[in-house]
Amino acid sequence: MIGLMVAAGWTTAASGQAGSTTDDGAFFDDRASHNQESEEDRKLGELLIKGAKLSMSGRQSEAIFMYFDRVASVYEARYKDKNVDYFCARHMAEQLFYLVHRANSGTKRPAVMAPINWALSYYLKAHALVDLGRPSEAKAPLERALALAPQNALFLSERGYLYQMQKDWPASLETYKQAEAAAQQFSPNETRNTELARAWRGQAYTLIETNHLSEAEALYRKCLDLDPNDAKAKRELQYIAQLRRR
Repeated sequence: MIGLMVAAGWTTAASGQAGSTTDDGAFFDDRASHNQESEEDRKLGELLIKGAKLSMSGRQSEAIFMYFDRVASVYEARYKDKNVDYFCARHMAEQLFYLVHRANSGTKRPAVMAPINWALSYYLKAHALVDLGRPSEAKAPLERALALAPQNALFLSERGYLYQMQKDWPASLETYKQAEAAAQQFSPNETRNTELARAWRGQAYTLIETNHLSEAEALYRKCLDLDPNDAKAKRELQYIAQLRRR
């Protein structure tokens, strides 16, 4: 599955780290909000870690009920003003984009930044639902995550994957392109290459399914330029070679 699982090594500021890492190398960098992060937020981040580990162990339903929904409900109660638009960012550049974009949009609705934990609670729930074979149910929480963090490459790639599962190839390709752009502009330096590669692999998979092998090959080779040990890209390049021999 192309979707990301959160690894047991995921850490937060509560344990002395600046961000959080998944087994696919994705980094949840919440340093932009650390100065404003409350003790409650740190504890909620720890709950997300516990839920992620539980989900990894195959107990996704428990993780959703005991952790992801629980964390989401706290933030929903805290940020409940219907006249405000809330956003979550992994770092300052993304945060500034949301605030400046809103200021230039002409809307009178204020924009308020909330902790990234809120968006992550929805994303992790969506991911767990996909693992449970319930992708149709995953759409709603994923869209809530994206409403809070529309330029999050991690979330956009997960949406692209849902479109792949539906075999909606045009939507999948377009969404992975959006993820690519978001990764280039807003992903943390520590994981920009990882998130770019995921967006490229997602595009390439869709291109194979629509018989655009040369374009797919070019994207997989770009992945290898970033990481010569990218096993997924190597495997798919072998598959493309097999298709051409048929």
